[in-house]
Amino acid sequence: MLKKIIYTLFMAGSGLLFTSCEKVIDVDIKEPPNQLVIEGNITDVSGTQTIKLSQSVPYTDTNIYPPVSGAVVTVSDDTGNTWTFTETEPGQYTFGPLQGVAGRKYTMTVTLDNKTYTATSIMPQAVPVDSLSITKISFGSTEIKTVAVHYTDPAGIANQYRYVMRINGVLTKRIYASNDRLQDGKPIKEQLFYGRDDDNKELESGDVVEVEMQGIDMPVFKYWFTLSQQTQRGPGGGVTPGNPPSNISGGVLGYFSAHTTQIESITVD
Repeated sequence: MLKKIIYTLFMAGSGLLFTSCEKVIDVDIKEPPNQLVIEGNITDVSGTQTIKLSQSVPYTDTNIYPPVSGAVVTVSDDTGNTWTFTETEPGQYTFGPLQGVAGRKYTMTVTLDNKTYTATSIMPQAVPVDSLSITKISFGSTEIKTVAVHYTDPAGIANQYRYVMRINGVLTKRIYASNDRLQDGKPIKEQLFYGRDDDNKELESGDVVEVEMQGIDMPVFKYWFTLSQQTQRGPGGGVTPGNPPSNISGGVLGYFSAHTTQIESITVD
C-alpha cells in the first residue's frame, strides 16, 4: 500500500523569509501475510467444546476473518483420553458432550497443509463467584455505573482470571484479565469498567449485564492480559500491530485455554 505523506518545510534565516515548499514522499507500507488463527476452548461445563480456525486480516481491513477448513483437530488429556473434533461449520471444529476436569493438562493438536500446531493448557480449580453488584462512581458532576464481581481468592495458590461481559446480550469490546499477585487469599471486588471509550455507551438503568468468570492458567493469562493492554486495535478491529504471546507452537496467532467458567447476571438499577 502506498501512502503519500506531505511534509511542509519552513526555512528562515538572517532576516530572510523563504517561501514554504512541499515535498511528496512515497512510503511503501508492507502488510504482513495472512496468518492462521486458532481459538481453542475446553471448559468444565459438560457440553459441546469448540475450536475455531480462521485467517488473520490486515489491521486496516474490516473485522471479517475467513474460516479455515480441512484441518485435523484433536484434544487429549494427561490420563490417556483423546477426542477427535469434527468440522461442523466452516472453520468450526466441535466435540461433545465433553467436560473438562480441573487439574488435568489438555493438549490440542491441529494439522493443516502438512503442518502441525500444538498447545497445552492446565485447567485450574474453580473459584466460585459470590455475587455481582453495581457501583456508582462520580467524576465531578458526572456519575457512571460499573459492574463488580465479588469472590474470595484461595490462599497460597496462584490464580488468574478472565472476565467476559455482555450487555443486553451484546459482547463488550473491552478485555478483562487479572491475577491475585497482590490479593492472594483475600475477598476481591473486581471492577469491570465499561463506557464510551470502548462501546460508545454507558450502563443505564434496566440494562441486563451478564458476566462470565473464567479461571485460566498463566500462559493464557499472559495472552489476555497483553491483549487488554493494547491501546491500538487498528481500524475495524483487525490484527493489532503487536500481537499477544500465543501458547500455540508453530508461529500462529490465537490461544488454547482449558478453563473453568461461571456465568452470573444482574440488572442495572
